[in-house]
Amino acid sequence: MKSKRVVIVQCRLSSTRLPEKALLKLGEKSVLAWTLRAMHKVPAEHYFVATDMDSFEKLAPVCHENGFECYAGSLDNVLNRFTSLLQTLDSKTVIRATADNPFLFYEAAIESVEEFEKINKTQKCDYFTFKGLPHGSGIEVFSAQSLIQAAKETSDPYDLEHVGPALYNHQEKYKCIFEDAPRRYKAKICNCRTTIDTYSDYLRAISIVKYLGLNNDEPYTCQQILEAADSSCVKHPVILVPSVIKGRGTGHLRRCLSIARENNYFIYIPQDASLEGTVKLVSDAISNGVDETNVIDKLPDETLSPVIITDTFELTKNQIESFSNCNSLISIDEGSDYSDYCDYLLDIIPSIKKRIVNKIEPDFITKPLNVRENQNGKNNYEKILVCLGGEDPAKLTIPAVKAVSSCYPEAMITAVYNNSDKSYVSYSGGEKIEFVEEIENLREKVFEYDLVLTHYGLTAFEAMYAGCSVILLPTSKLHVELAKKYSFPFIEKSVNEDSLKKALDFEQKEFDKKSFFNENKENPVILEEFLKTLTKGEKILCPVCGKKQNFPDEVISRNETRTYRRCQNCGIAYMSFSIDGGRDYHKAYFFEEYKNQYGKTYKEDFESIKAQGKRRLSVIKNLKGDFSDKTLLDIGCAYGPFLSAANDSGLSCFGTDISSDAVDYVQNELKIPAACSTFPDINTMEEFGLEQFDFVSMWYVIEHFKNLEEVLNKVYSLVKLDGIFAFSTPSGEGISAKSDKDAFYKNSPADHYTIWEPSRAEAILKKFGFRIEKIISTGHHPERFPYIQKCGAKPGSLKWIMTEKKSRLLKLGDTMEIYCRKVL
Repeated sequence: MKSKRVVIVQCRLSSTRLPEKALLKLGEKSVLAWTLRAMHKVPAEHYFVATDMDSFEKLAPVCHENGFECYAGSLDNVLNRFTSLLQTLDSKTVIRATADNPFLFYEAAIESVEEFEKINKTQKCDYFTFKGLPHGSGIEVFSAQSLIQAAKETSDPYDLEHVGPALYNHQEKYKCIFEDAPRRYKAKICNCRTTIDTYSDYLRAISIVKYLGLNNDEPYTCQQILEAADSSCVKHPVILVPSVIKGRGTGHLRRCLSIARENNYFIYIPQDASLEGTVKLVSDAISNGVDETNVIDKLPDETLSPVIITDTFELTKNQIESFSNCNSLISIDEGSDYSDYCDYLLDIIPSIKKRIVNKIEPDFITKPLNVRENQNGKNNYEKILVCLGGEDPAKLTIPAVKAVSSCYPEAMITAVYNNSDKSYVSYSGGEKIEFVEEIENLREKVFEYDLVLTHYGLTAFEAMYAGCSVILLPTSKLHVELAKKYSFPFIEKSVNEDSLKKALDFEQKEFDKKSFFNENKENPVILEEFLKTLTKGEKILCPVCGKKQNFPDEVISRNETRTYRRCQNCGIAYMSFSIDGGRDYHKAYFFEEYKNQYGKTYKEDFESIKAQGKRRLSVIKNLKGDFSDKTLLDIGCAYGPFLSAANDSGLSCFGTDISSDAVDYVQNELKIPAACSTFPDINTMEEFGLEQFDFVSMWYVIEHFKNLEEVLNKVYSLVKLDGIFAFSTPSGEGISAKSDKDAFYKNSPADHYTIWEPSRAEAILKKFGFRIEKIISTGHHPERFPYIQKCGAKPGSLKWIMTEKKSRLLKLGDTMEIYCRKVL
């Protein structure tokens, strides 16, 4: 029995936003082919692509390869295109899809058709679709006869262009059902898109295919598509941005092409790239495994938020502006004045000056496998290489060749020269001099040369590692300074026979490979693997203000896993980028992890913490008076030592924590009401029958929140007018922070997103309706004072006692307690 169904996929190639998008490559197939494969899973009698006359010739082969017929009709009147086709068929049910949706939910499509036909057995239905699906995953089902009739009754341009509105915009005549899609078809993320309407959509589609891989010509299931759409590599694809500017050399591009091949990242090569040899290098990389669709010439728009990795030597203002929507900005060997815009700075080649970077790792220079067993003396150089990166913007290759040939007339000289300025090459050399455009895989061939003349960069370090003698040429003042700093023999000014002889007389130190490249590491990490970790890092806005600024907040510290900034609005110090990941506050946090840090478990430390609680309650009592008929909410109550102390003091106590083990203990052992809930999501009226409390406390909790604005607003709503909000937190003005700021931030726990400072706390809390009544400096540690560490004073000694008094007097404790009153 014939189904009398027809699948019609609407397609044209004249899109203005993304021309011929249906034929763009997606994996090993075109976008259109992906759509047709998905729609062929829907059982039907006929399968058509409905296009226009101008598109027919290019689309027909793809249609036929995928089991579809191709029908050509009107370009602009798409409704007429459909009805003209339907009038040639004996179909009752039309399933409409569009060709720019390669990831259609065929399961939902099948279910839609079945539901449409089921409804029509008991009542008339002209149009049916599921609502709530990701944009680009749904289809429409309608009655063929109803559509033909509707086409006769409308001349609305919108109806003519989009087909379905001819029915659902006229529901006084036609029965249209928009049914809520089953939950299994809905995305977890808001504004989920799987359609291809723009270039950014296309990059997202490529990322989905990368994530899921090829599927033996089978279309992806809806669950696979939803999983991919929610993955970080689709929401935030990685784009490499190398320097492709004339005069900067080819090393940046080569490195990025290698990373793109290994990690399957996008690489951005703008159409105006001026670097000599760019086209050939990219072409060779594609031949050697770089996916052609990963080479892009435009950056995505604001609808896609990529991770950008730059290897540009110096970022420009225009580049910074074009990266404004990125999820995070990671920069390699970055030397511009825009480095504060970077979330992570990685230096691979040692720089001239000490900069605030996250990591310096020369070990990421790929070392040659082939090395020399012995180094020939300077009088016995037989093979010499002159290599200035393929461009030679300072035009030093020919002078270097002349100087070398004069000093070593019997040596074989190879010069790498790939400059289009042919008029510059006025020197033809001789039978012992060879000019080449490039040496393929130079890193593994450099060991063949006794002497290498190059500039400061990767080739210099590779040659030193391979055991060659190296002389650096003065391609720039900066390169001369770098050569001096890292003890390379170098020519300072003009390159000629005399300056070369002077450089040759320089005593070249034996290169300490193990020390420089950290070869003693048991598990060395390669650059490509490290970048995978970085791209998963989290960028965090100021937890108090929560706003993206036009100019970056000041960087106050960087370390291998995190970056810290100071908010230009509120002044708080906060973690702005981290690769450490989140933390689970499970049972182990209070037992194994707590014991590792303090030498005992949280429960074993219960009485000690409770004693601190009693002291804190005395401070609150001095500020507020009698505790009778007063209520207290302890946020992040853990196993309840403070609640126990407060309960003993006659307060009506309530607690909340995200650890179910901790809450169970408070409820069952301490017999104190407690709720297992995240903050600020808790509804205290539902949990405890109270909307406000006289006192709200957070002991070493506030620093764990990324959303402090929401948290403090919630606290404000929970505290009664004139009530007390008390909290403790590490201090950014204690002795540890003052004596070694970078060590302090490096040792700060990975889940401490804000660092509070006594001098700045008043202004922050005032914004939320609180006035500070008292700040107590706590956590005094004489052993953390540099002079105590230097002299080795012991506890109980005079120096120790005086240092502790100094710490208390100057409020240099590494933690603090803040007691504030709600005044508004």
